[in-house]
Amino acid sequence: MKYAAIVSRSIHHEGDERSRTNPGHGYPAYTETVTEFKEFFSEQEMKKWVLNNSIGPVRIIRYEDVKISTEVIVHAS
Repeated sequence: MKYAAIVSRSIHHEGDERSRTNPGHGYPAYTETVTEFKEFFSEQEMKKWVLNNSIGPVRIIRYEDVKISTEVIVHAS
């Protein structure tokens, strides 16, 4: 079984000078929310990460890899 943490964080982007001095022009400041998927290959690795990096609620999922294959069949008559 593999584990992963789903972590959301906010990145604030400063606007340029034109947007501050002339509203409606230039590039205004904005905040972007980014969701990251931190993958772990063992339960011990996941627990160690949670203990060292958790500063709030953390979403941990348990998952398995899935192998997908496609088959094409052609019939000629």
